[in-house]
Amino acid sequence: MNDLKDKRFRSYLLDEESLESISLSKFNKTKLLDGEYLITEASRVMMFSSLSDRKKGTLGTLTVTTFKLSFISGNDKDNENMDEYYQNNLLLDPFEVCLSSIDVIYQLGERTKKKLVCGQNVSGKIKELLVICKNMRVFEFSFKFADKDCGKSVANALLHHSCPKRHPLLFAYEYKKPYNRTLKDVRMFRNTNDWETEMKRTGCKNWRVSSINLNFHMSPLLPRTIIVPASVTDSALSRAVEHFRNRCCPVWVWGTHKGSALVRMSDLLSTITDRTQENIMLEHIRKSHNEKRQPYIMDLSKDCPSPKDIQISYLRLRDLCIPDSIRLFKTQDYKFYGLLDSTKWLTYVSTCLSKAAEGAKEMCPPKPVTVVLQEGNGRDMNCIISSLIQLYLDPHWRTLSGFQSLIEKEWVALGHPFASRHCLVAYPDSEPAPLLLLFLDCVWQLLQQFPTAFEITETYLTTIWDSAHISVFDTFLFNSEHERYLSQTSTTPMILRSIWDWKEQFTEKDIALFYNPLYDDRYTHRLIPNTAIAFLDIWLQCYSRWLPDLEIRNGGKPQIDLCSRFLRSEIHVLKQKLDNGDLNDIAMNGNTNEYLTMLKKVDCFFPFSRNHGQITGTLAINSSLLSGDTLDTQSILNHAAAND
Repeated sequence: MNDLKDKRFRSYLLDEESLESISLSKFNKTKLLDGEYLITEASRVMMFSSLSDRKKGTLGTLTVTTFKLSFISGNDKDNENMDEYYQNNLLLDPFEVCLSSIDVIYQLGERTKKKLVCGQNVSGKIKELLVICKNMRVFEFSFKFADKDCGKSVANALLHHSCPKRHPLLFAYEYKKPYNRTLKDVRMFRNTNDWETEMKRTGCKNWRVSSINLNFHMSPLLPRTIIVPASVTDSALSRAVEHFRNRCCPVWVWGTHKGSALVRMSDLLSTITDRTQENIMLEHIRKSHNEKRQPYIMDLSKDCPSPKDIQISYLRLRDLCIPDSIRLFKTQDYKFYGLLDSTKWLTYVSTCLSKAAEGAKEMCPPKPVTVVLQEGNGRDMNCIISSLIQLYLDPHWRTLSGFQSLIEKEWVALGHPFASRHCLVAYPDSEPAPLLLLFLDCVWQLLQQFPTAFEITETYLTTIWDSAHISVFDTFLFNSEHERYLSQTSTTPMILRSIWDWKEQFTEKDIALFYNPLYDDRYTHRLIPNTAIAFLDIWLQCYSRWLPDLEIRNGGKPQIDLCSRFLRSEIHVLKQKLDNGDLNDIAMNGNTNEYLTMLKKVDCFFPFSRNHGQITGTLAINSSLLSGDTLDTQSILNHAAAND
């Protein structure tokens, strides 16, 4: 309560007299996308900085549209300096957030903090609103200087449009901007060809493509094309599927030429006591192995956290990463890792990494066997463990295009319920749980332990989590492929836009930061990570980037990353000169001064910093220092090792 009391009394930058001297015409209007409409607008709203001792606020216009919550500063200088935020989203300005990204809304009083319920109206006066987003970003607004009932109008607009009651009310159905798909290397696994290509790539035998689910008649939660044991008939599948939850019978997702395969399935229905059909399917799976070995069955429902467990853990982690006040922040800082341990988040990360390591070990020589992943509905923890096993064993998935294809296969095509788990729609039976975030955190831990094994970066992983809640792209918008299909059969079909078409959101300069400068494409070894909690850490870039007090000026991992990019750029240029026989001019290529200037402007949460006080001037970076695919594939680490 004391923390709330401290937070309520503010030293506003503007008093009533100075406020009257500001012309409302100075406030800029939010830019609208094609198909986006204004719901409500409030002028002279104060937005406060997160955890600021000075209680510093900015006056501006707050707008709610059918797509976003937008704040535009009344200070022209603030608007001109928006380029200071390095990652510039083409769909959202720095102080804008998609409505689907909003997690919870609080009404603040002098000594109170009341959670508002989506779908309900507020009738009283709203003095302040606290908006917490799913990526742990916080917006706090005061309506002290705004017109009467502006706060109530904004609150009700957010409560009714941030989590609509029906899927067709999401903005993606209204966004009509033409879309020209530019993806080349990402496989969507929505057609038979992609699955056949994957079987051929892995060299897995004794399995076949089945079109029994072509019209989603067998299971609305499985893709149209499924891979099943070659010995099982479609009629046998039809009998077996009746016994599994969500009608998710065993399906092949990956394999090796040595006979081991990775299989996913759900549990039997709770009303089924006769396990005959399950045993029949497991026998077909055994026959599919080159040496007819018994499969290794992993019951993830017993060994892994449930969606409810994960949601509770996430809420505790969110509370830890979003303290209410400076006082609480400093109190938590003294015992941060103890509090982090109590959230159980890293415990669940450790569990996922360990279970995947267990499955990967069973699929490796000397006696590789088929691994069957089984859980309740077959669409939650199966996604995480199956994806991690493949990252451990197959370097193809560690490339950027491969990683995107992996998510399409394991999460999108096989029906992870994104709309329900991310609370995009107010389904009555929704059970929210950020399993995708848990998976991305697991991958981030792997990046820390194997810095040359992945083509992707932590900036890329953070951007995926941000983009997963933007209701423009269909990738993470549905609960199944069947729902996506139905969205195309309505009178006003949705334009399907892939999140992997990054040019829809970012410039090439931003996209270049997705590529790891240390990536070595010759690193094809199996990954054997340290999975104990002692070897894991907190993903600060994702969870703490909105807290100015944690910003390390001119320091942190981005300094190392940019140094690596600079060195690789120099190595690339020198190599080209040597290849061309230009031995008389092998000096550095002249980017040193630019690099040193750049380091003075880059802080620890680059490119997500939102701290005005630490960034001065537009940060211009030569794209040759950022791009991963334009440089020589030899990593810095291997280059150094070769010269030792």
